[in-house]
Amino acid sequence: MKLLKTSFYTSISTAITFISGFVVTKVVAVKIGPVGITYVGQYQNIIAIMAMFSTLAVTTGVIKYLAEHKEDNLQKKRIISTAFIIILISSCIVSLSVIYFSRFLSIIVFKSKDFSNVFFLYGFFIGIMALNTLISAVYNGLKEIKYLTIVNIAGSLTGIIFTVFFAYKLGVKGVLIANNFTALVIFLINLVILYKRKYFHVKPEFLQWKSSSAKLLLGFTLMGIVSGLVMPLSQIFIRNRIMNIFSANEAGWWQAVTRISDYYLAFITTILSVYYLPRLSEINTKVELKQEIKNGYKIVLPIVGFMALCIWTFKILIVHILFSKDFLPMTPLFTFQLLGDFFKIGSFLLGYILIAKADIKLFIISEIIFSLSLVFFSYLFIGKFGVIGSTYAFCVNYALYWVAMFFITKKYLY
Repeated sequence: MKLLKTSFYTSISTAITFISGFVVTKVVAVKIGPVGITYVGQYQNIIAIMAMFSTLAVTTGVIKYLAEHKEDNLQKKRIISTAFIIILISSCIVSLSVIYFSRFLSIIVFKSKDFSNVFFLYGFFIGIMALNTLISAVYNGLKEIKYLTIVNIAGSLTGIIFTVFFAYKLGVKGVLIANNFTALVIFLINLVILYKRKYFHVKPEFLQWKSSSAKLLLGFTLMGIVSGLVMPLSQIFIRNRIMNIFSANEAGWWQAVTRISDYYLAFITTILSVYYLPRLSEINTKVELKQEIKNGYKIVLPIVGFMALCIWTFKILIVHILFSKDFLPMTPLFTFQLLGDFFKIGSFLLGYILIAKADIKLFIISEIIFSLSLVFFSYLFIGKFGVIGSTYAFCVNYALYWVAMFFITKKYLY
């Protein structure tokens, strides 16, 4: 699967995802306002952590080892079967825990028990979401990008329908529960694809457990847990810092500019996960690895720079289109947020080397250090400069991260 071909499929999927995200964001912004954006961000950070525990982060290993053993059908079958058993067990444990502690989670996350039913319902859908993640990893590892794109597009379109419907029926709670029903539709689509594609030569034997495969996959668990915890927790700390000093409205402005970054960078980050992880996992020589990274920089960074410049130029128009006039005070946040996005993607291109080569120690150390530094800089700059300080912190942190990644990954490239 070439980079440009992957980019073509990714472009289609990302375009639909962007439209979906635009509709969802617009509905929340108009109907609920900046406070609603804050609540949605808080909830998404928490369920991201739960989703990570429900899969034990083995899906990254699934992608890596399916790509590495692309000619070995037996090994691929063992990897898929073992991953299924791991995820089945872990998602059941997380599901029961969320259902039991739903009231506690509501109080911790929203400082109110009013959202306990949201977490209670989410608990019943965690297993389905975890299996969707596994199936997507299988598509990715086997380079079945066309079917991965189909599922992503179907999920985005379904998400629009459910989010709009539940938002107008139940308000912010409706937005939070809509994802559950979207996951169910995606799961049914995945089942249809897996059943009908007869040439899909790797079918899991769900009762087959291989300790050797489990050891390989669980090697990614610690890496995934750290990665899956530190970023959502960092955002929660930063959001709470803004709310404590200012209000939920200001936190909503910060969340909104962060959401815009997530949307336009989705194209790039999807390419990195869909193309780069399997590709870098296949490469065994420094010369080839270095050339692949160079190609990535030549193609990816100019695209990111151009997109960021366009967003900065039309930021006021974008705020009007995506949100509402209540969000206009967020426009000063764009400059350093967008510059930080450029640094972030530059660092990610190198960071994927650590994942592809399963360099768990260096990956974990770098993730922890720069997540802590992001929170540190954010606390410092928000107190000194106000909400805009959060974007200063973001920019400085990822500039330093890029420099660090250059030195950390040198041993793989030179």
